[in-house]
Amino acid sequence: MRNTLKLRAAQLAPAAAASVLAAAGLLVFCTTKALAEFEIQESTVEKGETELEYRGAVHSGFPRSEREEAEGGGGVLEEEEEGEFLRQSHDFEFQYGLTDRWLFSTTLITDQPLHEDYNLSGVELELQYELVEREGNGFGLAFIGAYGFATLGGEADEIEFGPIMEVASGNFLLTTNTFFASQVGENRETDGLGFEYGWRGQYNFARRWGIGVEMFGEIEDLSHAGTFDDQQHSIGPTLFFMSPEDEEGGNGDDDEEEMSVGGPPEVEISLNVGVQFGLTDNTSDTAVKFQGSIGF
Repeated sequence: MRNTLKLRAAQLAPAAAASVLAAAGLLVFCTTKALAEFEIQESTVEKGETELEYRGAVHSGFPRSEREEAEGGGGVLEEEEEGEFLRQSHDFEFQYGLTDRWLFSTTLITDQPLHEDYNLSGVELELQYELVEREGNGFGLAFIGAYGFATLGGEADEIEFGPIMEVASGNFLLTTNTFFASQVGENRETDGLGFEYGWRGQYNFARRWGIGVEMFGEIEDLSHAGTFDDQQHSIGPTLFFMSPEDEEGGNGDDDEEEMSVGGPPEVEISLNVGVQFGLTDNTSDTAVKFQGSIGF
Protein backbone atom coordinates (compact mmCIF):
# COMPACT_ATOMS: atom_id res chain seq x y z
CA MET A 1 0.00 0.00 0.00
CA ARG A 2 1.51 3.35 -1.07
CA ASN A 3 2.80 5.34 1.81
CA THR A 4 0.06 4.31 4.32
CA LEU A 5 -0.13 2.91 7.81
CA LYS A 6 -2.82 0.24 8.26
CA LEU A 7 -6.24 1.07 9.69
CA ARG A 8 -7.99 -1.79 11.48
CA ALA A 9 -11.56 -0.79 10.60
CA ALA A 10 -13.83 -3.67 11.49
CA GLN A 11 -16.95 -1.53 11.20
CA LEU A 12 -16.06 0.13 7.89
CA ALA A 13 -17.11 -1.67 4.72
CA PRO A 14 -15.23 -1.07 1.46
CA ALA A 15 -18.30 0.58 -0.08
CA ALA A 16 -18.38 3.17 2.70
CA ALA A 17 -14.68 3.83 2.30
CA ALA A 18 -15.12 4.22 -1.43
CA SER A 19 -17.68 6.95 -0.80
CA VAL A 20 -15.04 8.93 1.12
CA LEU A 21 -12.67 8.79 -1.83
CA ALA A 22 -15.45 9.62 -4.27
CA ALA A 23 -16.37 12.68 -2.23
CA ALA A 24 -12.75 13.83 -2.17
CA GLY A 25 -12.48 13.35 -5.90
CA LEU A 26 -15.75 15.19 -6.44
CA LEU A 27 -14.40 18.13 -4.49
CA VAL A 28 -11.49 18.43 -6.90
CA PHE A 29 -13.81 18.01 -9.90
CA CYS A 30 -16.21 20.70 -8.76
CA THR A 31 -13.82 23.33 -7.43
CA THR A 32 -10.73 23.09 -9.66
CA LYS A 33 -9.29 22.10 -12.94
CA ALA A 34 -6.53 19.52 -12.67
CA LEU A 35 -3.55 17.96 -14.36
CA ALA A 36 -2.68 14.67 -12.72
CA GLU A 37 0.92 13.79 -13.49
CA PHE A 38 2.26 13.98 -9.91
CA GLU A 39 2.66 10.43 -8.61
CA ILE A 40 5.21 8.76 -6.33
CA GLN A 41 5.04 4.97 -6.62
CA GLU A 42 6.18 2.85 -3.66
CA SER A 43 7.94 -0.48 -3.72
CA THR A 44 5.69 -2.46 -1.36
CA VAL A 45 3.60 -5.33 -2.73
CA GLU A 46 1.00 -7.22 -0.68
CA LYS A 47 -0.63 -10.36 -2.05
CA GLY A 48 -4.40 -10.13 -2.46
CA GLU A 49 -4.63 -6.42 -1.67
CA THR A 50 -6.84 -4.25 -3.88
CA GLU A 51 -6.34 -0.51 -4.14
CA LEU A 52 -8.41 2.22 -5.80
CA GLU A 53 -6.69 5.55 -6.35
CA TYR A 54 -7.58 8.98 -7.72
CA ARG A 55 -5.00 11.63 -8.66
CA GLY A 56 -5.61 15.24 -9.67
CA ALA A 57 -3.89 18.63 -9.68
CA VAL A 58 -4.52 22.31 -10.42
CA HIS A 59 -2.12 24.08 -12.79
CA SER A 60 -1.77 27.85 -13.21
CA GLY A 61 0.62 29.59 -15.57
CA PHE A 62 1.50 28.52 -19.09
CA PRO A 63 4.65 26.49 -19.83
CA ARG A 64 6.85 28.31 -22.34
CA SER A 65 6.20 25.82 -25.16
CA GLU A 66 2.44 26.36 -24.91
CA ARG A 67 2.84 30.10 -24.44
CA GLU A 68 4.76 30.34 -27.72
CA GLU A 69 2.01 28.42 -29.53
CA ALA A 70 -0.59 30.80 -28.08
CA GLU A 71 1.10 34.05 -29.13
CA GLY A 72 -0.90 34.27 -32.34
CA GLY A 73 -4.21 33.38 -30.67
CA GLY A 74 -5.68 36.89 -30.41
CA GLY A 75 -5.68 38.07 -26.81
CA VAL A 76 -4.63 34.68 -25.47
CA LEU A 77 -1.67 36.00 -23.52
CA GLU A 78 -3.79 38.68 -21.87
CA GLU A 79 -6.19 35.98 -20.65
CA GLU A 80 -3.21 33.98 -19.39
CA GLU A 81 -2.19 36.88 -17.15
CA GLU A 82 -5.67 36.79 -15.64
CA GLY A 83 -5.29 33.10 -14.72
CA GLU A 84 -7.64 31.71 -17.37
CA PHE A 85 -5.35 28.90 -18.53
CA LEU A 86 -6.01 26.10 -16.07
CA ARG A 87 -5.99 22.64 -17.71
CA GLN A 88 -7.53 19.52 -16.20
CA SER A 89 -6.95 15.79 -16.18
CA HIS A 90 -7.92 13.01 -13.80
CA ASP A 91 -6.28 9.60 -13.29
CA PHE A 92 -8.23 6.63 -11.94
CA GLU A 93 -6.10 3.62 -10.99
CA PHE A 94 -6.86 0.04 -9.96
CA GLN A 95 -4.14 -2.13 -8.35
CA TYR A 96 -4.09 -5.76 -7.27
CA GLY A 97 -1.36 -7.79 -5.58
CA LEU A 98 -1.10 -10.96 -7.67
CA THR A 99 1.56 -12.56 -5.44
CA ASP A 100 3.90 -11.50 -2.65
CA ARG A 101 6.16 -10.00 -5.35
CA TRP A 102 4.00 -9.14 -8.37
CA LEU A 103 1.59 -6.19 -8.56
CA PHE A 104 -0.75 -5.45 -11.47
CA SER A 105 -2.31 -2.04 -12.10
CA THR A 106 -4.35 -0.34 -14.79
CA THR A 107 -5.00 3.39 -15.10
CA LEU A 108 -7.57 5.42 -17.00
CA ILE A 109 -6.09 8.78 -17.98
CA THR A 110 -8.66 11.47 -18.76
CA ASP A 111 -8.04 15.12 -19.56
CA GLN A 112 -9.36 18.30 -21.10
CA PRO A 113 -6.69 20.30 -22.95
CA LEU A 114 -7.16 24.02 -23.46
CA HIS A 115 -10.15 24.77 -25.76
CA GLU A 116 -10.87 21.06 -26.27
CA ASP A 117 -13.47 18.57 -25.02
CA TYR A 118 -13.00 16.29 -22.03
CA ASN A 119 -11.73 12.89 -23.25
CA LEU A 120 -10.20 9.58 -22.30
CA SER A 121 -6.65 10.15 -23.53
CA GLY A 122 -4.94 6.93 -22.50
CA VAL A 123 -5.08 3.53 -20.82
CA GLU A 124 -2.00 2.18 -19.04
CA LEU A 125 -1.23 -1.41 -18.02
CA GLU A 126 1.61 -1.96 -15.54
CA LEU A 127 3.41 -4.79 -13.78
CA GLN A 128 5.60 -4.21 -10.72
CA TYR A 129 8.06 -6.70 -9.23
CA GLU A 130 9.31 -6.24 -5.66
CA LEU A 131 12.94 -7.32 -5.66
CA VAL A 132 13.87 -6.27 -2.09
CA GLU A 133 11.11 -6.14 0.53
CA ARG A 134 11.31 -3.32 3.06
CA GLU A 135 10.00 -4.11 6.53
CA GLY A 136 10.17 -1.08 8.81
CA ASN A 137 13.55 0.61 8.67
CA GLY A 138 15.81 -0.28 5.80
CA PHE A 139 15.86 -0.45 2.01
CA GLY A 140 13.22 -1.50 -0.51
CA LEU A 141 13.57 -2.00 -4.28
CA ALA A 142 11.09 -2.76 -7.04
CA PHE A 143 10.98 -2.51 -10.84
CA ILE A 144 8.06 -1.55 -13.07
CA GLY A 145 7.25 -2.12 -16.72
CA ALA A 146 4.25 -0.39 -18.31
CA TYR A 147 2.58 0.05 -21.67
CA GLY A 148 0.38 3.05 -22.33
CA PHE A 149 -2.22 2.92 -25.10
CA ALA A 150 -3.08 6.30 -26.63
CA THR A 151 -6.82 6.53 -27.26
CA LEU A 152 -6.77 9.77 -29.27
CA GLY A 153 -5.87 9.88 -32.94
CA GLY A 154 -2.39 11.13 -33.78
CA GLU A 155 -0.91 10.27 -30.37
CA ALA A 156 1.83 7.67 -29.84
CA ASP A 157 1.75 4.69 -27.47
CA GLU A 158 4.47 4.60 -24.82
CA ILE A 159 6.58 2.02 -22.99
CA GLU A 160 7.90 2.87 -19.51
CA PHE A 161 10.31 1.02 -17.21
CA GLY A 162 12.60 1.62 -14.26
CA PRO A 163 13.29 1.19 -10.52
CA ILE A 164 11.43 2.29 -7.39
CA MET A 165 13.63 2.70 -4.30
CA GLU A 166 12.79 3.36 -0.66
CA VAL A 167 14.97 4.10 2.38
CA ALA A 168 13.32 4.34 5.82
CA SER A 169 14.76 5.40 9.17
CA GLY A 170 12.47 6.02 12.14
CA ASN A 171 9.76 8.48 11.11
CA PHE A 172 11.54 9.44 7.88
CA LEU A 173 10.98 7.82 4.47
CA LEU A 174 12.73 8.66 1.20
CA THR A 175 11.17 7.30 -2.00
CA THR A 176 12.58 7.71 -5.52
CA ASN A 177 11.11 6.89 -8.94
CA THR A 178 13.46 6.98 -11.94
CA PHE A 179 11.77 5.81 -15.12
CA PHE A 180 12.78 5.66 -18.77
CA ALA A 181 10.15 5.95 -21.51
CA SER A 182 9.99 5.37 -25.23
CA GLN A 183 7.29 6.29 -27.72
CA VAL A 184 6.21 3.52 -30.09
CA GLY A 185 4.08 3.32 -33.23
CA GLU A 186 3.75 5.42 -36.34
CA ASN A 187 2.82 8.55 -34.40
CA ARG A 188 6.01 8.71 -32.34
CA GLU A 189 7.63 12.16 -32.14
CA THR A 190 10.93 11.26 -30.43
CA ASP A 191 13.71 8.92 -31.54
CA GLY A 192 15.43 8.33 -28.22
CA LEU A 193 14.51 7.45 -24.65
CA GLY A 194 12.78 9.92 -22.41
CA PHE A 195 13.38 10.21 -18.66
CA GLU A 196 10.97 10.94 -15.82
CA TYR A 197 11.75 11.18 -12.12
CA GLY A 198 10.04 11.88 -8.84
CA TRP A 199 11.27 11.77 -5.28
CA ARG A 200 9.66 12.32 -1.91
CA GLY A 201 11.14 12.93 1.51
CA GLN A 202 8.45 12.40 4.17
CA TYR A 203 8.55 12.85 7.94
CA ASN A 204 5.66 11.56 10.08
CA PHE A 205 5.28 14.05 12.92
CA ALA A 206 2.10 12.51 14.37
CA ARG A 207 0.24 9.19 14.35
CA ARG A 208 -1.91 10.14 11.37
CA TRP A 209 -0.02 13.07 9.86
CA GLY A 210 3.14 13.61 7.89
CA ILE A 211 4.83 16.40 5.97
CA GLY A 212 7.28 16.19 3.14
CA VAL A 213 8.94 17.61 0.06
CA GLU A 214 8.36 16.24 -3.44
CA MET A 215 10.17 16.97 -6.69
CA PHE A 216 9.23 15.92 -10.22
CA GLY A 217 10.87 16.28 -13.61
CA GLU A 218 10.78 15.11 -17.20
CA ILE A 219 13.12 15.11 -20.20
CA GLU A 220 11.14 14.17 -23.29
CA ASP A 221 14.15 13.01 -25.35
CA LEU A 222 17.53 12.31 -23.75
CA SER A 223 19.25 12.51 -27.14
CA HIS A 224 18.03 16.13 -27.43
CA ALA A 225 17.79 17.09 -23.76
CA GLY A 226 18.63 20.78 -24.24
CA THR A 227 19.36 22.97 -21.22
CA PHE A 228 17.85 22.65 -17.77
CA ASP A 229 15.45 25.48 -18.63
CA ASP A 230 14.19 23.54 -21.66
CA GLN A 231 13.05 20.68 -19.40
CA GLN A 232 10.21 20.30 -16.89
CA HIS A 233 11.12 20.44 -13.18
CA SER A 234 9.06 21.38 -10.12
CA ILE A 235 9.36 21.10 -6.34
CA GLY A 236 7.15 21.78 -3.34
CA PRO A 237 5.72 20.70 0.06
CA THR A 238 3.07 18.02 0.67
CA LEU A 239 0.85 17.25 3.68
CA PHE A 240 -0.16 13.62 4.31
CA PHE A 241 -3.03 12.00 6.20
CA MET A 242 -2.51 8.32 6.96
CA SER A 243 -4.66 5.62 8.50
CA PRO A 244 -3.20 4.60 11.87
CA GLU A 245 -1.71 1.11 12.02
CA ASP A 246 -3.63 0.04 15.13
CA GLU A 247 -6.38 1.74 17.09
CA GLU A 248 -6.17 2.13 20.86
CA GLY A 249 -8.00 -0.40 22.97
CA GLY A 250 -7.38 -3.48 20.83
CA ASN A 251 -7.52 -6.91 22.43
CA GLY A 252 -4.36 -8.31 20.93
CA ASP A 253 -3.45 -10.87 18.31
CA ASP A 254 -6.40 -13.18 19.06
CA ASP A 255 -8.90 -10.53 18.03
CA GLU A 256 -6.87 -9.73 14.91
CA GLU A 257 -6.82 -13.38 13.90
CA GLU A 258 -10.57 -13.70 14.45
CA MET A 259 -11.21 -10.58 12.39
CA SER A 260 -9.08 -11.84 9.51
CA VAL A 261 -11.09 -15.07 9.36
CA GLY A 262 -14.69 -13.94 9.76
CA GLY A 263 -14.77 -10.16 9.98
CA PRO A 264 -14.92 -7.46 7.33
CA PRO A 265 -11.76 -6.68 5.34
CA GLU A 266 -9.15 -4.27 6.67
CA VAL A 267 -9.35 -0.85 5.04
CA GLU A 268 -6.40 1.48 4.44
CA ILE A 269 -6.92 5.14 3.57
CA SER A 270 -4.27 7.58 2.37
CA LEU A 271 -4.75 11.24 1.40
CA ASN A 272 -2.25 13.93 0.50
CA VAL A 273 -2.34 17.48 -0.82
CA GLY A 274 0.59 19.58 -1.93
CA VAL A 275 1.85 22.52 -3.98
CA GLN A 276 4.44 22.33 -6.76
CA PHE A 277 6.43 25.35 -7.93
CA GLY A 278 7.85 25.35 -11.45
CA LEU A 279 11.64 25.71 -11.66
CA THR A 280 11.91 26.31 -15.42
CA ASP A 281 10.15 28.29 -18.16
CA ASN A 282 8.89 25.00 -19.61
CA THR A 283 6.96 24.15 -16.41
CA SER A 284 3.69 25.56 -15.10
CA ASP A 285 4.23 28.32 -12.55
CA THR A 286 2.34 26.57 -9.73
CA ALA A 287 0.25 23.44 -9.28
CA VAL A 288 -1.89 22.20 -6.40
CA LYS A 289 -2.04 18.41 -6.35
CA PHE A 290 -4.36 15.92 -4.63
CA GLN A 291 -4.17 12.15 -4.21
CA GLY A 292 -6.53 9.77 -2.42
CA SER A 293 -6.45 5.99 -2.21
CA ILE A 294 -8.36 3.18 -0.53
CA GLY A 295 -6.96 -0.33 -0.09
CA PHE A 296 -8.66 -3.45 1.21
